[in-house]
Amino acid sequence: MTGVDPSAITNEPERDAEAAPRVARRFWVGLVAVVVYVAFAAGVANLLTAWVDPADPAAAYALAHVPVLIPLIVAGGLFVRWAGWNADVWRTPNAFEVAPRRRWMLVVPLLLLVQPVLTLASAPWSAWEVAPVLLALVVTAMVGFGEELYFRGILRASLRERHGETVGLLVTSIAFGLAHSFGGFIHGEPLGFIAFQVFVTALAGAAYYAAFLATGRLWVPIVLHGLGDFSLLIGGGGFGGASSDADPSPANIVIQAVLWGLTAVVLISCIRGDVRARRNRTAR
Repeated sequence: MTGVDPSAITNEPERDAEAAPRVARRFWVGLVAVVVYVAFAAGVANLLTAWVDPADPAAAYALAHVPVLIPLIVAGGLFVRWAGWNADVWRTPNAFEVAPRRRWMLVVPLLLLVQPVLTLASAPWSAWEVAPVLLALVVTAMVGFGEELYFRGILRASLRERHGETVGLLVTSIAFGLAHSFGGFIHGEPLGFIAFQVFVTALAGAAYYAAFLATGRLWVPIVLHGLGDFSLLIGGGGFGGASSDADPSPANIVIQAVLWGLTAVVLISCIRGDVRARRNRTAR
């Protein structure tokens, strides 16, 4: 993200000197990328598992993710490089590189790290063998990489230049929530449940967005996302929808509430930064 205050970025002259991207950063480009990601990930995964129908839950989990995520991650990375979007996707000015400084934002990635550590500390490790744990680690790392690359990476880069940080935060987070409710729509879940799922998942997406803003490196939300998914899976004790069965500790409930509050503060900070940037442009 442009940082909270795009007008005060210290490395802006360097960016101006860069060559123009091969593909213009437009919202429709990012939207197409995300739609392709979600459609391919959900559609191909369902086709593969229905076709092969493995009896082993671990095999079904691997089949639903590995053959789908590898080509999506490769395609996304190649697109970013070919389009000339590297500087916008993988890097953004961090909380120390904007004015005024937003050092408090570093609390977000810190809490996003503490949360899965607490979950893993109380996980039922006796229910797991080494091979399934390694499978879970690899797959959740791929999920974190793919989703962050497409949502906080490509989609955000397509929005930020023309529409600012606030729109980037809101659109990427809502899209993230809708993408994770795709299965609920297909299976006819109650609309109230789907709306709640979209809301909660969008807040998680906003927290990852804030982690990117705080640190300026996309690899940080990638790692935090993968670690969070891994902890929920291990905490649930199995591959069959285990992440939803993990019982959060009181400490994690408090952390989650704090994270939700911080995302609201981050949103306000983004709004103020965008207003300040518009005023600076008008004054020139």
